[in-house]
Amino acid sequence: MKINVQLDNGYLPDEYSKYCNETDKRAGQPIKSFPIVIQKIPTEAKFLGWSLIDYEAVPRTGFPFIHWLASDVPITNNIAADFSRQSRAPQGKNAWYSRFYAVDDSYVENHYAGPVPPDKPHHYTLTVYALKAKTNLKPGFFYNDFRTAITQQQIEHAEFVIPARN
Repeated sequence: MKINVQLDNGYLPDEYSKYCNETDKRAGQPIKSFPIVIQKIPTEAKFLGWSLIDYEAVPRTGFPFIHWLASDVPITNNIAADFSRQSRAPQGKNAWYSRFYAVDDSYVENHYAGPVPPDKPHHYTLTVYALKAKTNLKPGFFYNDFRTAITQQQIEHAEFVIPARN
């Protein structure tokens, strides 16, 4: 399996990060998700799931920052821009749910919350999983539940590192 995200001058396009239009922000966070192209999906796969995690956040936060979790997405080669706001697929809790942050917006905590690197460009790891069956996770699931559920259903996975400018 191979995944790709179109970059602009080596970075995630501004419309999906902290430089997006104010109409694409909520609680100060970018909420318009970027498009994803997926190729060579295993023929036995029935659904997709993914995570978007900033491991470079650890020195600032003490933990990897989860930006997006999605599961049980019917097989497709193209995840459209703004999928997070448009889809009914279950999406999980991101790191804004943490007690360490003052974001009190259930929508932001349970959908795509795009890159906002504070100090330098960060590299975000997008991992897409080909799944043989639904995970049956409910909206608002946690990362640990996602990991357990995909372990039982995963056929293959692929990663793509997405740089975002500060």
